[in-house]
Amino acid sequence: MSTPFRIGIRGRLSWAFGAVAVVTMVATVVAWVSFTRLGDTLELIVGSNVPAVTLAAQLAERGGAIIGTAPALSSAKDDSERERLWLQLSARLRDMGTVLDAMEKAGAQRAVLLDFKEAVSALSLNLKNLDTVVSLRLARTARKEELIERLRWASADFLDEIEPMIDDTRFNISLALSRSGTVTETSGTLNGEMAKQRSLFMINADGSLLAELIGRAANIPNIDALRGTELFFREIESRIDANFRTVEAVPGALSLRQSIKDIQAFANGSQGVFALRTQELKDLEDERDLLIKNQALLEPFHVLITQRVDEEIAAALSSAERSQASIRQGRLWLVVAVFVSLVVAVPFVWLYVGRGLVGRITRLDESMRTIAEGDLSADVPVGGEDEIAQMAQSLRTFRDTLSETQAELVQAAKLAALGQLTAGISHEINQPLAAIRHYARNAGLLIEKGRNSEAQDNLNKIGELLEKTNRITGSLRDLARKPKRDLRRTDLVTVLDDVLTLLERRMSEHNIEVNVLIDETCRYVLGGQVRLEQVVLNLINNAIDAMVNAPVRRLIISAHTLDNWVELRVRDTGVGMDDEHLKKVFDPFFTTKDVGEGLGLGLSVSYNIIKDFGGTMRVESRVGSGTTFWLRLKPAP
Repeated sequence: MSTPFRIGIRGRLSWAFGAVAVVTMVATVVAWVSFTRLGDTLELIVGSNVPAVTLAAQLAERGGAIIGTAPALSSAKDDSERERLWLQLSARLRDMGTVLDAMEKAGAQRAVLLDFKEAVSALSLNLKNLDTVVSLRLARTARKEELIERLRWASADFLDEIEPMIDDTRFNISLALSRSGTVTETSGTLNGEMAKQRSLFMINADGSLLAELIGRAANIPNIDALRGTELFFREIESRIDANFRTVEAVPGALSLRQSIKDIQAFANGSQGVFALRTQELKDLEDERDLLIKNQALLEPFHVLITQRVDEEIAAALSSAERSQASIRQGRLWLVVAVFVSLVVAVPFVWLYVGRGLVGRITRLDESMRTIAEGDLSADVPVGGEDEIAQMAQSLRTFRDTLSETQAELVQAAKLAALGQLTAGISHEINQPLAAIRHYARNAGLLIEKGRNSEAQDNLNKIGELLEKTNRITGSLRDLARKPKRDLRRTDLVTVLDDVLTLLERRMSEHNIEVNVLIDETCRYVLGGQVRLEQVVLNLINNAIDAMVNAPVRRLIISAHTLDNWVELRVRDTGVGMDDEHLKKVFDPFFTTKDVGEGLGLGLSVSYNIIKDFGGTMRVESRVGSGTTFWLRLKPAP
């Protein structure tokens, strides 16, 4: 009788552990491959995509700096200022070349690099032409000012010549009246002397008018007015020639004629004031054309940057999708291994797989999702020295690099906004400076004449203008400063005053009415002065852009307390947004503006800043009815 074959306990355990070992081995291999792919993908994002976006942001920042500096070069007052600004522009052009070299080393496409280099080369040539035109204009301006200074002395010489001649005719008239003789002789002599006196008076007036016309021509703002002044100048010359025929026999007439010619010499010829001012006006027109061309050259440059950023973002998203697929595949095999382990060896498999592998992967997945949601302060556990630890280390490196990149993009967006404000702020500062020069010159003249009280009034006005200039530059300096990350007591009124000071001219240009109502009970919030100013600056700038073509232009800023929160409201009466745009308004790189007018980072950065403050940000908008932003902030104790 044969004995049936049986598998004993040892055999079953061997088969079970063998099955567990096989499943675990397969799961481990798949997980290792998946996590290796994930590490490679993250390394690609950290080593290629993020640096490419950073380089593109650096190019955009340099381009914005050039946009802001080129008008300042055109407005240079002397050669030293022009050379200083040209050195700044040259440095920024070299920086752009350095960034392009870095992009080439990073493996950027050759066609893209050629497009960038051609754009930089055309921009460099245009800026060199602008510098040349400005240099020529400054030389002509210096020559013109020299002529005007010499004209004052020539005019004084003219007066020294003609006034004694007038006194002589006056004496001759008195002498003729006092002489005794026939009426006919006395009348003839008297009439002749009076005719000479009239001619001398007219020559005196016309000579002074010639000098005044030359001085006025030096600052005439347009060609037509300059030509009209020159025609009038020629008419006065003809009138002087006619009057000189009457006084040719008067002693000193030849010397007087020479002094008149000396004054006329300042207006005649290619180096005369009229010719110099005509060429100076043409130079100014050329400068305006070159600045417009400079802007046009930068527009395709920004398009190329946007395309480059979009490509890198698409590549990063594709890599992230592959990473997710690898994670899902690894999870599946781990679940199979866990199931087999539960059936065969629950305690062993539970302790090792449940706590040692699945738990770590789950925590890493939570950290990854938290980072993906925008919280770059999320903790990433890196315990161990296996593939999971490598993946966690790569994720931590990605998180830290992404945090630094986000800070650089925030600073780039801030500098781009300052670049847009530079021209307006330069104008705001130039106006008080011109007024200060005027009051200072008048004060000097008043002091010379002993009118000290009036001179003191001029000095007081100079102090007020300096205070205004200090407020503008102070607001600009505070905004450009890199922000501190800690939360502190922040004054909403100070934040609004600084931002409205920077945007005062722009709102005035578009006739925008501003209403600010801040309740004293909600004036102080927890936040950061510089970062909150950046948020408010973005919101008000967007409001101004939305109201440019609106029939009613009103900006309403208010704050009140609600449920132990401070709600800051910014409302405009602009064109508004439809629902489709409203859903994307806080997405990075989303913008409704034309190409070259914005990176689409303002609202995204603002949203994250308010989130860092522990607050919230929301928006409501209707097409044709305007847009309202609510910022909910924690009140300061």
